[in-house]
Amino acid sequence: MLENKKIIYTALIVSLALNFFIIGGAGFYALKWKNIRADSNWIEKRLDRAESRFLRYLEGDDKALAQKVFSERRAALAKAAREVRAARRDFRESLNAETPDPLEITASLDRSQKAAAQVNENFHGALRDMAQGLSPEARRNIAEHMKRHRHHDEADD
Repeated sequence: MLENKKIIYTALIVSLALNFFIIGGAGFYALKWKNIRADSNWIEKRLDRAESRFLRYLEGDDKALAQKVFSERRAALAKAAREVRAARRDFRESLNAETPDPLEITASLDRSQKAAAQVNENFHGALRDMAQGLSPEARRNIAEHMKRHRHHDEADD
């Protein structure tokens, strides 16, 4: 009888540990998802991350120039990103309607495409503005960084 108790207690402890792990993980990710959905500053955080990734390869005047260009373009990038998000939300809502209206679907997709083009235009404009003013050394640093990540592009060819 004593051997059966050890097996039962061991199984109980393992079961409790697994339940805590699964329930804790589910609770953690549910809370994380809730915070992401409620966070209205997600665009600013994303722009900050992109800026810091780019700036870590620059120093001195080059870094100051890049920060200036990013700050000039930030408002337009944030506005365009918000517009993309809103257009995609409208697209989902128009698809979920009981009787989807093709005109609404098309309008929301057109709006999304236009906003995405604005994001692209502002992002590439910022890169163009920076590239024109960066030192040759800074350009080499950035090119070297881009070369390390280029294998993703070559895989598509």
